[in-house]
Amino acid sequence: MTLAVVNEQTQDVLQRISGEQFLPEVFRETGVFVVRNAIAPDLLAQWQHEWDRFYDAKLRAGRNVSQANPVSLTEELPQKLLEMYRAPVYAATLSRIFGPDVALYNHRFVIKDAFSPNKVFLHQDSCYHLGNLNKCSIFTALSRVDEDNGAMSFYVGSHKLGYLGDAGEINPDSFNIQFVKVTPILNPGDFVVMHSSTWHESGPNVSGVHRILADTIFQPADDPTGKELIAGEWKTDIFYSPLNCIQYFANSRVLKIIKYEKVMREQAGTP
Repeated sequence: MTLAVVNEQTQDVLQRISGEQFLPEVFRETGVFVVRNAIAPDLLAQWQHEWDRFYDAKLRAGRNVSQANPVSLTEELPQKLLEMYRAPVYAATLSRIFGPDVALYNHRFVIKDAFSPNKVFLHQDSCYHLGNLNKCSIFTALSRVDEDNGAMSFYVGSHKLGYLGDAGEINPDSFNIQFVKVTPILNPGDFVVMHSSTWHESGPNVSGVHRILADTIFQPADDPTGKELIAGEWKTDIFYSPLNCIQYFANSRVLKIIKYEKVMREQAGTP
């Protein structure tokens, strides 16, 4: 297949998975959809203003970069940004995926600035979540997002393979089936809806222009890991926290790795 044919196929797919109206039937088939101009201009302006104030006051001079996930912001968000997921557009979108009863799983920011400019390897999110696998993220752009500042790429239809059985960098060449890779450009106010099993990655920020995305994970309201009801009513009366999951195990792969690393450090004489 020639490069021109590949580029034409990619453009056709990009056109299919984006628009000003969310299309749940397309999302179910592709595992990803870009909603253009999803956030009302006045609300977007409020969020951008709050972000700029927050970044200048708390982050510009330096921030606590997570070694496990450098793009994930660890500092506490100001209230207006912390409660973004309560905007009605999210419930309206998610109810077309999950039905009328929708809950929050997690809300954070994933940014690429001078402190975390590097690429993020190809992965799926399902392996890092607790509770049921029926989850999806909405990535809301507060800045322009393009290939120069670390845009996300999505492998269209890869969610159909489900959870792959481990966590880490996916090798797409190990599969007989090949998925079309798309890297949509986002303008402020656009958001991406992504199934949590969809493979995705991002390139490095080489332009120096900050890439600012809110990453909010939603799920049906019958999941016991729900943090807050977004729409409808709870469909479960049992709940537990997805934080610090190793506390739920007497023995596990992670606990064995922790024990092994401790032994190796002791043998090497390092703290």
